[in-house]
This record gives sequence, C-alpha cells and structure tokens, in this order.
Amino acid sequence: MDEINVIVISSVRPEKSTAAAVTLHRHLVNRRGIQVHILPAEHHEIVHGPFHSKIIPRLMRTPARRWAGDIDYLMHTTLPLEKRLVAPPARARTVVLTLAYGSGCWVAQRYAKRHGLPLIVRFDDWWPAIAAVHAPVRQQLERRFLELHRSADLSVSISEGMLNALGPHRNARVILPIPDAEPIRPSKCTDLAGDFRVGYSGNMFDYSNMLADLAQLALKQSDVRIEFRGRPRWSRALIHEMRDRHLLHDFEPGLGFDDWLGSFDAYLVAMFFDAAQRRRTETCFATKLVDYSRAGRPVVIWAPESSAVVRWAKKSGAALCVTDPDAGALLTALAQLKRDRALQLELGARMHRAYETEFSPVGLQQQFMEGLNSVV
Repeated sequence: MDEINVIVISSVRPEKSTAAAVTLHRHLVNRRGIQVHILPAEHHEIVHGPFHSKIIPRLMRTPARRWAGDIDYLMHTTLPLEKRLVAPPARARTVVLTLAYGSGCWVAQRYAKRHGLPLIVRFDDWWPAIAAVHAPVRQQLERRFLELHRSADLSVSISEGMLNALGPHRNARVILPIPDAEPIRPSKCTDLAGDFRVGYSGNMFDYSNMLADLAQLALKQSDVRIEFRGRPRWSRALIHEMRDRHLLHDFEPGLGFDDWLGSFDAYLVAMFFDAAQRRRTETCFATKLVDYSRAGRPVVIWAPESSAVVRWAKKSGAALCVTDPDAGALLTALAQLKRDRALQLELGARMHRAYETEFSPVGLQQQFMEGLNSVV
C-alpha cells in the first residue's frame, strides 16, 4: 500500500518533549507507511512581526495573561492564516493532522477545508479548561472545541471519558497513549538497596501543590522513599532539601533517565482532586501510566474516583488506587504495599499483561494506521 502523507499543523508537534508531543512522535516519526510534513501553526511562525512573537508571549507570563490569551485565540480563529501556508503535495493519500491543544488546531481545520483534505484531530486534553482566557472567550472556545470534534473526518480520543464528553461522531475512535517499544530494564541503586523506592516522572508544574504536600510529609517518615523528576513550583527551601537528599532530579532524557526509571519498586501516577479540574481528570488518560507498564511493576494511582485512570484501574485490576486526596492516605497505602510482597507481584504481573495487550505499542500503532486508512 502507498504511503500516507500526513501534514501536521499543530501547536504541539511530534517530538520527544511533552507527553502529547511524544505520543505524536511515536505514531508518526520513522514509521513505515507514513510520510510526515510539518507546517507552521502559530501566528508568529506564519506572520513575522514583533507584536505576536514578542509582546504576546511576554504578556502570557504576567498577570495580563488572560488578555493575551483572548487575543491569541481571536487572532487564530479570525485571521486567514491558512492562506499563507504552502499548498499540500499533489498526492492522493494526504491528510491533515492536529492536536486539539493551543491555537494551531484552528489553522489546521481551515487548511484542510481550503484544500479539500481529510482532517484528523487527536483529543488528549480538555483544552477549554486549560486555556488562559476570560470566561466569555472560554465559553466560545468550548463551543468551537466541540465543533472541531464534529467537523473532523477522524476524531481520536485519548480515553472513553474524552469520547463521551465530546459527543457522537460518525468516525470516532479511542486510541490510548502509545508507550515506548522498549521495556524498562531493572536496575538497582546499590546505596539504597534496602529502601522501597517509588518513582514519579511527569507533570510537576500543574501538580506542584499536591506533590509538595506529599514530598513534605514523606520527608518525615522512613517507610518508603519517593523520588521525583521534573520542575515543580515549590518553595526554594523544599527544592533544596529534596535535591540534597537526592529525591528531586531534573528531567534529562537518555540512558541515565532509563537507568533511574528502572531502579524503582513501584511508580506513582497523580491526577487533580480539585473540583474545578474534574472535566480534565475525567477525560485525560495519563501517558505515564502506559509508559510505567513497560516495567511490569506495581503502579499506584492517586486520583479521584471519577478520573479516567481510576476507572480503567478498577476495571482491569492492574493498579492500586488511592482516591483520598490526603497525602497521608497515599503514604499509608504505599507502606502497606511495601509489606505485601504477594500484592506487588500480582500488580506487576497485571501491569505487564496490560503492556502486552491494550497498551501494546504494536497494537496501538495498528489502530492508528487503521484510523488513517479510514479517511484516505
């Protein structure tokens, strides 16, 4: 079968950075049967000028960020930026792909319509709940977000919860985040051989408050050792103490990171407990969960009962769930897991089976290719 030409117009691009970007990278880059073309998606990439390339980004980091967000949204939804992009290659099997995150998706939507190409949209996060905009703009953004789902020739949801929230569609599929094809190999930190070690690697910026509570409480007990990798918004005192104890590390991909990730007895996944973030937790499926499955070791999910990851874990029985927002409840559960070797082995085996079945990189890539072929 001929290659499929995938034109990516998206604020998030296929690269090894954020979870969503890594997912796109694993599906698209160096894949047999796919030829990738990346076009600019943001105003400052398409129309060069100081206002949007300098002033707006600066305002995004100030108390005026919502005004900047309003302007950014309106510019990308009203200006015909798609007309400035190069025409697609004259090939029959060509599609436009975007992630429903940021403003690039609106450019992609109009580009696909302008050139009569199928539009594929992946929904990994509930963007209207994340965007830094004022309430009236947020309401308009949510309407357009749902319309983007309906207008797509293929709508790909990260979870069943996302698909249910988006609503009916003629060609909608749930494709879970795709993990790396390489298993996590066991490694040991010899100087910490007696500890029960729990690793967290993921979004520490948004989850700073709840993870700070956990870190501070964990420092006062010795049943488990929790290590974090990322850049949290913590107090300087807490950051210094955590780094001095080698409990907080900067994110550095590569062999060192793989060795660090392979040294743990269990892994932690966290999701928001705030009522204001309920829609996000109900629709998002943590990419780190599927990545941790590569180790075949216990995964502990600290998240509300209604979250997509807890619903999956309760159905599969493949992870230990703590649905109490109190950090003390999580530490108690981890201490109990440390003492229950049989439960550790059972959870590890179930997570390994998940990696071989519903989290299988081969299977998820096949689902993705079937989706592409459904619209070309």
